[in-house]
Amino acid sequence: MAHKHAAEEGQSESQAYETRDVKIRPLAVFLAGLTIVGIFVYLVIFVLLRLFSGEAARQDAQLAPSSVSRPAPAPGDERLPPEPRIQANPAGDMKALREQEDAVLGTYGWVDRQAGVARIPIDVAMRQVLDEGLPVRQPANAPPAAGTPADTKPPQGGTRKAAK
Repeated sequence: MAHKHAAEEGQSESQAYETRDVKIRPLAVFLAGLTIVGIFVYLVIFVLLRLFSGEAARQDAQLAPSSVSRPAPAPGDERLPPEPRIQANPAGDMKALREQEDAVLGTYGWVDRQAGVARIPIDVAMRQVLDEGLPVRQPANAPPAAGTPADTKPPQGGTRKAAK
């Protein structure tokens, strides 16, 4: 029985591969159908693109009057386009920004004179941090950091005697 079952499945008894060939006709029909659908989709998109681009060109012609019918603006009477505007000289703008930032970061000045907040140059601030170190704030009940001496004062509130 096992011999007939293997032959019915299309498997060879001695080899483990399929003995039947692929059916060409269904494959050819599928590829032909796929080609026809692809050509149809291409034609539909082509027609829609032509239709929409023609419609958009007609609307643009109606909405935007030609530049010939508009008189040239008088000197000093030019209107600026809406924000955001394109930079005329991006490299020059960047250079001016860097110079302004360097001037602020490299000089002394007031940030808030009323509150007494001033700025100092970065070089001076870095030298000051190296000389003095960063400020450290420790909570009141935290254990002492490594390398710092522990308090030698006895705890307040008296001492307890062990019960016998």
